[in-house]
Amino acid sequence: MALFSTRSPRRFNGVHIYTSERKDKLDKLVAEAKREEQIERGETPEYKPDIESYRGKFAKNLKKADPDRRRLHPGLAIAIIVVLILLWYYLMTGRLPF
Repeated sequence: MALFSTRSPRRFNGVHIYTSERKDKLDKLVAEAKREEQIERGETPEYKPDIESYRGKFAKNLKKADPDRRRLHPGLAIAIIVVLILLWYYLMTGRLPF
């Protein structure tokens, strides 16, 4: 039951707000240069996928559940109550009021 359960704390989401695009470009250029240098020497370069190019592409379905979605819509709750009252009335009297 939701009445007796304790809520778990929110998970930490460490999103960097301030990033240096210049530093990121420089790091990519340095990594590309090192890889080309390894190729020229005849070595096989170590493959490291560029994680930044994939960021945000697969996160569409990973959204957190909206807490309001779990609640019953007020109009639906009222309709269910009315139907239950009509069912109770029918079971008690054997006929419907309309």
